[in-house]
Amino acid sequence: MDRIRQAVTRARTGNNGDAKTATTHPALRKAAPKVVQQSDQSLNAASERFPLIECNFENFGEHRIISNEQDPVLNAYRVLRTRVLQKMEKSGWKTLAVVSPGSGAGKTVTAINLAIAMSSKAGINPVLADLDFYRPSIARYLGMSEFPSVLDYFESKKNLDDVTVRMGVPNLLVMPNERVTRQGAEFLTSGHADRLIQTATTDYQSRVVIFDMSPILGCDDTIAFLPKVDCVLLIAASGQTRVPELKEARRILGKTNVIGTVLNKSPSALMPNQYY
Repeated sequence: MDRIRQAVTRARTGNNGDAKTATTHPALRKAAPKVVQQSDQSLNAASERFPLIECNFENFGEHRIISNEQDPVLNAYRVLRTRVLQKMEKSGWKTLAVVSPGSGAGKTVTAINLAIAMSSKAGINPVLADLDFYRPSIARYLGMSEFPSVLDYFESKKNLDDVTVRMGVPNLLVMPNERVTRQGAEFLTSGHADRLIQTATTDYQSRVVIFDMSPILGCDDTIAFLPKVDCVLLIAASGQTRVPELKEARRILGKTNVIGTVLNKSPSALMPNQYY
């Protein structure tokens, strides 16, 4: 995650020398970042189009968000990233919905960390969109301030460019949200959803678009949106998600391409390869 460090350093100094652009994570003060030419070019190109939104990197650990390469859970997300990318690239898939049977399973944390892990891979250029219209959390977990809402795009109040931002991590774009709506199913089956996917995968040149969705058993938003996505990553929480809930979620997913199931919040004693 050297590039996370590099990004926050650049966010702090700003492309135009603005020292107040973003907050610096403590880990960044330990060593000077290396220059990665490809990331620099991608970041500079994006900076001309999308605003850099300040994030509270100090609180990433509190929300279990990866902040540096010393993070003990980083390796798990790297493995998840590689396995997901291998399956998606093999099938030619570009859109991934991160879902869970119920609330509290950790789908948002998984979606964020997966997007950050993918951003360090050259050429992936992931886009992370908060489409959980019942409990949007991405912006809150990232500690964003004064950010736009992707819901404004679905309500035809703003263009997609206007609700897409950078958060200081190279090659990663975020479509945040903080507003709640009960018209999610209607929005997610509209032409706006089709244009979002088309724009992200072509104009934004993203090889993976990650959608943080509402719990499957909580409302019909995710069910309505499933036909538009290539595949799904199902999140279950150890000691919390019940077997009947997981079975019902898999039944609802039906013929949807389930790329895998992640057991989240697993006790560390049960995790393999603790040596690494």
